[in-house]
Amino acid sequence: MPPAMRILYPVLWGRPGRHASHAQTAATAAALSRAGHEVTLLLPQGKGDPTLSAAALREWFGVAGDFRVIQRRSRWQGEAVLRSAMWLRQVFGDSAIGEADVLYSRIPAMIGIGGFSPLPFATDHYRPWPDVYPAIRPQVRRTARQAHCLGYVIHSHYAAGAYLRSGVPAERLLVAHNGFDPVGESLGKAEARVRLGLPATRPIALYAGRINAEKGLDTVLDLADRRPDVLFVLVGSEGRGPIEQAAAQRDNVRVAPWAEPDALPPWLFAADVLLIPPSSAPLQRFGTCILPLKLFSYLAAGRPILAPDAPDTRELLADAETALLVAPDRPELAAAALDRLLGDSRLAASLSAKALELAAGLGWDDRATRIAAFLRQRLAQLPPGLAPPEYAGGGPAFAASRASSSNM
Repeated sequence: MPPAMRILYPVLWGRPGRHASHAQTAATAAALSRAGHEVTLLLPQGKGDPTLSAAALREWFGVAGDFRVIQRRSRWQGEAVLRSAMWLRQVFGDSAIGEADVLYSRIPAMIGIGGFSPLPFATDHYRPWPDVYPAIRPQVRRTARQAHCLGYVIHSHYAAGAYLRSGVPAERLLVAHNGFDPVGESLGKAEARVRLGLPATRPIALYAGRINAEKGLDTVLDLADRRPDVLFVLVGSEGRGPIEQAAAQRDNVRVAPWAEPDALPPWLFAADVLLIPPSSAPLQRFGTCILPLKLFSYLAAGRPILAPDAPDTRELLADAETALLVAPDRPELAAAALDRLLGDSRLAASLSAKALELAAGLGWDDRATRIAAFLRQRLAQLPPGLAPPEYAGGGPAFAASRASSSNM
């Protein structure tokens, strides 16, 4: 059995939030640790940031895994390019480097300065950065071809295409879709609705995720106007923003607060249809919602899904097989598809069953297994002196050799 890897995982935030990036980091770290690897999250601690333990983060994100947490005093945190680059410079000189074999992160600035990493490194991305900022394509290529770059782990084939087109060698790219944690107790629709105080017989179409304008929820509100007999439930409110205010003006839209991971499954089980807003805006205009995390939880819930027919969703969902896909920004088509799902019980049952089959290979543990295999394979392929084939112990030796030549 291959030895465990010692993975140092720096993040950009000093306190946990509701952002999908935070949840994805915690889920990945937890799954890698469950697979037997020694994972250390390295957090910048700014003025006013709380002291955090691994137990506190596990509770916040609802994950299970024996990862460690280290906080370092730093003025550099946040996603701004300069701040994240300066935080990485601090990470490269941290004493925790000497106890790790691999540096793994989802910090975009690694594209620019990853070559200065004192460890073999891999970087995890969800956005097609070379397409968003074409000027960085040469740097994306140079970083990928660094001798100690293990590669890029990308959340979708849609995004991975941007890196391939930039000249990143295919062997240094891994497409690893996100995942879900087991949903726990499976509830029938009737029982879930009783628990949540939802109407027993009224059709319910449900969205679960952050509620803001970038998620394309205006299309869900339009759908609600077209189907007044259906109750539309939006789960994930953190305040009273424009979407919440617009929802309050509609009798058939109900907004619920953000649901913690262990509280979310009953909402999903209570629905007749689960909604990915049928809008092009999240992908094409904002570029921040590529194969959203909610999709994986939806699949695991085994409820029919209505989603946009978009380049990212088509990677996982097949129209009339695992979901109904509709052209984005065509509310009349979305309304007709909703009618089909609510009116055709055989179709709904078939889509639900196929969704559960698809979900069977999309857990966080499945993702961690793929990432670990990729990292091990790439470590074994490093030139002599960068990391030994057996991996363990290679990090400190490589760190020392890099430190002697680094100009950081």
